Amino acid sequence: MRLFWQLIIGKGVKLASEDLYKKRINICREDKCGVYKNPMKLRLIERCGDCGCILKVKNRIDESYIECPRNWW
Repeated sequence: MRLFWQLIIGKGVKLASEDLYKKRINICREDKCGVYKNPMKLRLIERCGDCGCILKVKNRIDESYIECPRNWW
């Protein structure tokens, strides 16, 4: 699975642990900020309405420059 994400995201990018990923994605799916986007109800295309990021990819990255635009995580 890590190899799959490294092919999508790129080599050398630190990946989030499974626990951190689940914590982040659940915060996004709760939609407390009101900007969560999933028009076709497919988890593959979930997006952040603020920054436009695909949540499955953004939440997998564990780098200092990756953050929620509303500071939820």
